[in-house]
Amino acid sequence: MLQHTFLHLPGLGPSTERRLWAAGILTWDDFLDADTPPLASVKAPMWRDELLASKERLAAGDADFFGERLPPAEAWRLFFDFRDSLACVDIETDGTPQNEVTAVSLYDGIHTVRTYAHGQNLHDFATDILESKVLVTFNGRCFDAPVLRSHLRATLPKAHIDLRNVLTGIGVKGGLKKCEARYGVDRGDLTGVDGYFAVVLWREYMKRGDPALMETLLAYNAADVLALPVLLAHAINELLETTPFAGRYALPIPHPGHNPHAPDPDVLRRLSWAIGRK
Repeated sequence: MLQHTFLHLPGLGPSTERRLWAAGILTWDDFLDADTPPLASVKAPMWRDELLASKERLAAGDADFFGERLPPAEAWRLFFDFRDSLACVDIETDGTPQNEVTAVSLYDGIHTVRTYAHGQNLHDFATDILESKVLVTFNGRCFDAPVLRSHLRATLPKAHIDLRNVLTGIGVKGGLKKCEARYGVDRGDLTGVDGYFAVVLWREYMKRGDPALMETLLAYNAADVLALPVLLAHAINELLETTPFAGRYALPIPHPGHNPHAPDPDVLRRLSWAIGRK
């Protein structure tokens, strides 16, 4: 999809991109191979240079080049060229103004969920995230990414698909759980559990040291990242309908992957008073 994208060019907006597509300029090569500039603009020579650089950076696998240039709501276009290098990430914090990180989950969107717990392996995240080229979060630009950079000194990809931005672009608003409900994501025993409950789990764990509390916290955190590829596929398919490329790139909707942790039924029952509270 990136090779059909012109929005990353300086000064070129959505309406101009649609004009290019309507004129049959569907790829970077279509633009570069045109006998005359496809657009009558003083910026056309600069755009040509930018497209040549874009071809080089895409061939080099440089997701950050495009992540720094695409509008946040259009970062979904990174998916097709970098789907094997995704890092779906979500964090939990202790609910204080310091936002101490209590848990992190990292999912490659296909096979493996890795979880990191405060006091155990939390700082391993900063090493593991270096394997990925594109970050996928929900509201991570405002919360998860800044916290991870400041608290764990993590070097995160600059290429970032924040699903809150992407979904807002198609009129889907609200928090992660509301968006999951819209698209039929089933959380099983964790239905109704939210970020406040995660804070309660952590505080109870600090008091009691009960491993079942940490296991439930990690199960909740992992469920968040497992939902991200589902939401991303729905959003991409809806956005593709506004382009000439829906038939070529439409995605099957994945099921949430396997959660390596399981919520403890006794913990859910004992702390049920906290479910659904803010």
